Amino acid sequence: DGAAPAIPDMTRRRDEIGDLSGALIEMTQALWQRVDAIERFAADVAHEIKNPLTSLKSAVETASLVKDPAQRQKLMQIMLDDVQRIDRLIGDISSASRLDAELSRGHAAPVDVLVLLRALVDLQEATRKPEHPRIVLDVEGQGPFVVLGIEDRLGQVFRNVVVNAISFSPED
Repeated sequence: DGAAPAIPDMTRRRDEIGDLSGALIEMTQALWQRVDAIERFAADVAHEIKNPLTSLKSAVETASLVKDPAQRQKLMQIMLDDVQRIDRLIGDISSASRLDAELSRGHAAPVDVLVLLRALVDLQEATRKPEHPRIVLDVEGQGPFVVLGIEDRLGQVFRNVVVNAISFSPED
């Protein structure tokens, strides 16, 4: 029925069996939480990919019927945009999978998020195309803004958020 199997709770025992029971209960709960997270992730991925695929299918079906070159060009642009969206989604999924694997093996250290975000904003502004939105860092509070994490990976996550926000923002 999809429920986690019941591990006998023998944690009241003050010996190795009690310790083992507690460890097995914790590991089983963590494993089932992980399985649930993977199932939710898979459902989210399917939903995100289905949207551009549906649009792409409609544009492909319509393209052969359209005689007007301008309308056909519009449909071609829609198809290109949808393919690029799917490609970006697959890249994001691949990055997320690598990130997840690295985080599970990595060693966390204190990371100053404010320093990380300032560097990201400075880089985005230095390389910003004129038609792209301006990125502004607005900080509330005095800090410190330190978290336990893997600095390179946190930077990658923030970069992905900014790049995705830019790609879904209207020009200017």
